[in-house]
Amino acid sequence: MGFENGKLVRVVVRAVENATGDQQVNTFHYDLIDSNIFGEAANDPQALADFYRDNVLASFKAMYTASWTVQPVLVAQEKDPQNPLAARSEWVSGTAAAGTKSAPTDLLPKACCGVAALTTDHIGKRYRGRTFLGGSIGEIDQSAGVWQSGATTLWNTYMAAIPRTPDVATGNSQSTCKWVIYSRTQRAADLDPYASPVIAVVVRSKVRWLRSREA
Repeated sequence: MGFENGKLVRVVVRAVENATGDQQVNTFHYDLIDSNIFGEAANDPQALADFYRDNVLASFKAMYTASWTVQPVLVAQEKDPQNPLAARSEWVSGTAAAGTKSAPTDLLPKACCGVAALTTDHIGKRYRGRTFLGGSIGEIDQSAGVWQSGATTLWNTYMAAIPRTPDVATGNSQSTCKWVIYSRTQRAADLDPYASPVIAVVVRSKVRWLRSREA
């Protein structure tokens, strides 16, 4: 698992508001377990970055207007709490590009957001995750504190594009790559599992407030 027999990496997608420099970031973790069969290809983190560039960024850009710039995809090896000084690598794919959403009137504060709940086969807070969903959101996108289809359709499309088991090894290989919920607390305590595969994603309808995005 993760640090022992493969690579635990994080994939970062980021949008930056041109006028203010404010950022909205989503991070996804992957457990890359390389085949131990001689001659079979290992997982390639650059291929994972390229997959996001080709299959995920379009739906991320669709959440933002042209006043935001979506940055290239970044894949980086996660820091291991059991070995924090180990050398790490990162990979980048794509070019900076403007958001593609039509500008809504009466924009909501940037701290208004949606939440996608991520679940695994395990029970407990350390085995569940959340993705905070933003974008250029207008008053028309919510009613009485409930997100309407204009927002939820974009968010559901984006979350559906996130690959659960992307093939990032060349040719016929038993190397596997799985989207996981990573618990740094579990790893720091040297407890397994600390990387649990995501099995379900649900975009919640309630309007939420993420203080770190408050302008």
